[in-house]
Amino acid sequence: MTLEERIRAQLRLYRRSAGLTQNELAKRIGAHVQQIYRYETGAGRIPAAQLWLISQALDMPLDQFFIDADMPVSEQEQAVFDDVRTAATLLRPLAPEQRNAVIELLRTMAQDTQAKKKAAPQAEQPLRATGC
Repeated sequence: MTLEERIRAQLRLYRRSAGLTQNELAKRIGAHVQQIYRYETGAGRIPAAQLWLISQALDMPLDQFFIDADMPVSEQEQAVFDDVRTAATLLRPLAPEQRNAVIELLRTMAQDTQAKKKAAPQAEQPLRATGC
């Protein structure tokens, strides 16, 4: 897979993960929907300036397009990546105090889950009889 093919595939993946149509992405970067179609299908090359605008519209770092798309990713990892993008999209319009409240909720939930995992193996250990 060439670098251009990888970038096209990444563009399509990230646009869909963000829940955007080609038309919505085109509006965000000031382009025609046909241009986004050309970028994704390989009918047109993506200029660096357009790729920058696209990364900003998708709220992701530009270098994300250059990460090795051939690197195997488990279904679980991909699901987490998709959830992170969805969460970022949902957090964006919230006020800072609302975002902080959501982050704190997630932090508390993660700590609770970790504590339960640590406690579970101890609870499952059989009791041993000790001699007198």
